[in-house]
Amino acid sequence: MLGSLGDVWSYGATLLLSAAAGVLAEKFLDVTGRLVKPLWYASFGRVLRRRRHRRESRLIGADETFAVGAAKHEIYVRQFAVGGFREDHLESRRASTQSAETLIGRLPDRLRPAPASDLSRLIDEKRTVLDATPGVWNAEKLALRKVEVSRVGNLEAPSLTLHYGTTDYAAFQVVASAWEEQFRQGLDGGELTGEELLDVLPGLSHSFGVNLTVETADDQLILTRRSAKTAGGKNLRHISVNEGMALVDVDPRTDLPDPYLTALRGISEELGVDLPDEPDIRSRITFHSLVCDVSRYEWALLGHVDLTQTEWTNAAFVHARKLGMGPDDWESSSLEFIPMTKAAIEDALRSDHDWVGHGYVALVLSSVHRLRRDGRAILAAARAALA
Repeated sequence: MLGSLGDVWSYGATLLLSAAAGVLAEKFLDVTGRLVKPLWYASFGRVLRRRRHRRESRLIGADETFAVGAAKHEIYVRQFAVGGFREDHLESRRASTQSAETLIGRLPDRLRPAPASDLSRLIDEKRTVLDATPGVWNAEKLALRKVEVSRVGNLEAPSLTLHYGTTDYAAFQVVASAWEEQFRQGLDGGELTGEELLDVLPGLSHSFGVNLTVETADDQLILTRRSAKTAGGKNLRHISVNEGMALVDVDPRTDLPDPYLTALRGISEELGVDLPDEPDIRSRITFHSLVCDVSRYEWALLGHVDLTQTEWTNAAFVHARKLGMGPDDWESSSLEFIPMTKAAIEDALRSDHDWVGHGYVALVLSSVHRLRRDGRAILAAARAALA
């Protein structure tokens, strides 16, 4: 893990010399640990800490994002609340309506994948094609325009305020494809900086997802295998539910987008199980992370659905699939149930090579949220896999 044979010899020699120095000091110089330990910490210990830091940086990526999954997409974790965000601390707001051309035109020059007028023309052409294709439609979508992160109350509970704008599938396809090509070739002026990642770039943001891990009444986690018929992530492992927010996910009582409605719709459409929109069910859905797949510039909320001690067993999900109750179940070729335990999660994380990138990250973060006592070990397993 140290990278080279020379590193190994150097590491071993440093460790041996420091151990010998400690023994000599204790045995012959009658120096107590109160003196030896500070000397160790400030000298040899400092060397080893620096090496460990460099080593672990290589494992997870030294920059703001890290590459993960079969396609090595760059994933950015904007916020992770280990205990999750309370429902009343996850606020939705509406952003002002602006055209894709206007939003793209406001992008910094180095982050604009093409002139705004050219992309606007391509979006109009894509809309025409979609409208003329049988069985396809240009669905209206919700996209993230702004995010605010804060703390609430004396306990400083984490809080997110998400501002959503309206876009459509055509804009997402055109802009995401243009950005992905530019990102793959390399951005002028180097990689995205931390400040550029911190705030949402509305001109690039034309989709917003809700990605969930689902735990059944049998204490099993549902994993899926993407179908060969899907546009992206063909035949790769993924988590339970991945649904884009749409206008149908607006709460009619408040006229505001509601990610819990997206979660319930995703479970219904992808897994075929209709969970009632009731307080007890909502309390079982915990959103814990806001992330961005920078390679395609897609933002998403990650969450975990805890259905333990309910009627929703493994069999309920298997039967729903056999009966064809999920209209979007074609997106996955199979379901896999694994125990919600440290050993099973570490085994699933052993390699990211056959995973959808943001799905792998979602599994890591949901597992740390759900199995908090084992969080450090789970993160260590992920670091080892990404080495």
